[in-house]
Amino acid sequence: MVTFPEGGRGAWLVVLGAFCGLTASLGIYNTAGVFEVVISKVILPKETPSTIGWIFSTYAFVNWVCGVQVGPTFDAMGPRALIIAGTICTSIGVFSFSICTEYYQIFLSFSILTGIGSSLLLTPSMGCVAHWFNSRRGLASGIAFIGGGFGGVLFPLMIQSLLPRVGWGWSLRILGFILLILCSISIAFCRSRVPPRKGAAKTWRSTIPDPRIFMDGTGAMAATSAGVLLTDLAYFIPITYIPSYYVDRQNLSHEEALTGSAAFAYQLLAILNASSCVGRYVAGSVADRCGRYNTMIVSLFLCIISVLCFWSPDILAPNLSNNPALLILFVILFGFVSGSNVSLTPICLGQLCDTQEYGRYYASCFTVVAFGVLASLPIAGSLLDAVQATGKERYWGVAFFAGGCYVGSFLCFVWVRIRVKGWNWRIKW
Repeated sequence: MVTFPEGGRGAWLVVLGAFCGLTASLGIYNTAGVFEVVISKVILPKETPSTIGWIFSTYAFVNWVCGVQVGPTFDAMGPRALIIAGTICTSIGVFSFSICTEYYQIFLSFSILTGIGSSLLLTPSMGCVAHWFNSRRGLASGIAFIGGGFGGVLFPLMIQSLLPRVGWGWSLRILGFILLILCSISIAFCRSRVPPRKGAAKTWRSTIPDPRIFMDGTGAMAATSAGVLLTDLAYFIPITYIPSYYVDRQNLSHEEALTGSAAFAYQLLAILNASSCVGRYVAGSVADRCGRYNTMIVSLFLCIISVLCFWSPDILAPNLSNNPALLILFVILFGFVSGSNVSLTPICLGQLCDTQEYGRYYASCFTVVAFGVLASLPIAGSLLDAVQATGKERYWGVAFFAGGCYVGSFLCFVWVRIRVKGWNWRIKW
């Protein structure tokens, strides 16, 4: 029978290693909005929003679809070799990105190579925490996932400060050196405990998602995967477009996107991710007391409120360029509750399987999720193209699309909760 330390020096050092690995992987994921505004306004201003969207949706797709191999390989081999490979891919990708001027160059360096590196860092960092905690897994995972929000605060503010001083290229190179330091800490401290599978079980078959997982008789895994797909599809839209939305909201020119006039655009992304840090910690702690699915459902409901009741009115209401209060409220609330979505997703999946099979469940779920995320930003970009408006009003279709995805995800998680545990919401699950 597998036992869990639930704490101690070794366990918390693993959480520190996971924190650094998630800062280097999800931190880049959460900084996509900074990259998007620079690419769309400065580097490739003639490309359409849907074309630019493929850069970031492909990055997200590669990030998640690599879980097909990374999750089960983590089960079989442990985290260290995967994190080392992720460090190499991420470093080469970011340093190459710093010298790119053409669409295909950005696509290869950021979307493909950095995406692979982020996936190789992300999955082992998440998985190793589950080997050391069970009853306190929500808290430990929440602390580790703060790394993603921390990176999303540090990196936009750092790039915003560096851009006027050293330019785009050296801003990315400095980011690359910081990522190397974070990855080195992750390599040193991330370790697994549960004995790896050996012998006949350790074959190429162990790296293939099992479709039978979705046909478990309850529908829980299938509906949970659908809910996670819609959550990630919606989450990536505000994270990517908030800086560009602010630039268009204030009617700033393309040249002003790299100056102090656009500073608040990058700061909004940092505020969102700072709020996300708090949300990840609070959600992890609450999930251990009230249940992981219960907490996820409340979190998704608040995501719906934030997008449809705060962001959408800011888009549609006229003459708000000098009053960012509604936008700031949206950014704070959305950051808090969407951050908890990210940290709760893997531990919700963990409730559906044994620890040794977590990698296969994770891979199966995020193979489905990856294909949905691949379409998210091209769809959002097409909506931006289709809306006959200028300035901030052109984002109303994007906001309602994200809100609709959150509604669908909320219904999926509610269905699973009722299907497995019934209507008694006092049951911890």
